[in-house]
Amino acid sequence: MKTVKNKYPKIHFNFNEMGILYALIIFWVILAITNADFRNFAFYQNIVRQASFNAMCGIGMTFAIISGDFDLSVASQVSLSAVVMTLLLPTIGLIPTVIAILGLGILMGTFNGILIAKMRIPAFIATLAMQFAYRALAQIVNSSPVVVKDKALLNMSTGYILGIPIPFIVLIVLAIIGTIILRKTALGRHILAIGNSHEAAEISGISIPKTQILIYLLVGLFTAFTAIMMTSYLGSSNYGVPVGLEFTVISAVVLGGTALVGGKGSIFTTIVAAIFLVTITSALTSFGINSYVQKIVEGCILIFAFSINGIKASIDTFVTKSKARKELAARQAAGSKA
Repeated sequence: MKTVKNKYPKIHFNFNEMGILYALIIFWVILAITNADFRNFAFYQNIVRQASFNAMCGIGMTFAIISGDFDLSVASQVSLSAVVMTLLLPTIGLIPTVIAILGLGILMGTFNGILIAKMRIPAFIATLAMQFAYRALAQIVNSSPVVVKDKALLNMSTGYILGIPIPFIVLIVLAIIGTIILRKTALGRHILAIGNSHEAAEISGISIPKTQILIYLLVGLFTAFTAIMMTSYLGSSNYGVPVGLEFTVISAVVLGGTALVGGKGSIFTTIVAAIFLVTITSALTSFGINSYVQKIVEGCILIFAFSINGIKASIDTFVTKSKARKELAARQAAGSKA
């Protein structure tokens, strides 16, 4: 009896692809030896707390980049969600407000997906346009900073459970959900198939427009979680905050091994990469490096993250050519002896 092969490729948990995890561990060891701050457990608690905000948004961005696209509007989505959240909170209470913000995130993400999937606007143009639109809407809703006074919300980001920051616990729960979607559902297989080849996915019967809309719905949903936790942490909302979140998140996703061209990726390594990036910033601050130099380092990391795939391709090409030359030389040597 013939066995039927799964027509969709799968993402495997491959320890050979965990280079970012090994790099983080080695970096932590070096920092612990050279810097007293990194011998303090509270310092690591703060690092994972800070990284959790970027990583939550990174879960959704991982879906988008695996499919071969990305979303430049996530920072503005966070801004608009935060402003709306601080206005709703005193009126309807915490739980209804959280539900409303998650709904708003889904709405913004779905709208982005419709622009890309139905109106066939390239993701770069569509999400760049919505970056300006959502930020402007945030300013229209409220142009003044609003302070959060709800203690329950403030405790969501500052509290601990068994010594683990609550944002990191929320991140782990979201990461498990995201991983299940990516590895165990038809949607996850469709996302990966689209990233590998639009044409092949379409021939396989996958509805690309429907999948793209669902991808951006997920981006909006996970970005909404970022907005909730970040507002809790900052204790206020401001239409101009955050700035540059989209590039930090994309850097974490790509640095974690997700290919910019699509087709492969891992939520786990995205989280590790987010922690790695915050570790670098914390280390520079701890060593007294001024903020201007930090921006230069962040820019270099961004360039490195976007060039990883090209570096890997160059190495693979070099290795393949070297093997081919050796095999050719071996055949020539064998022929001359004969």
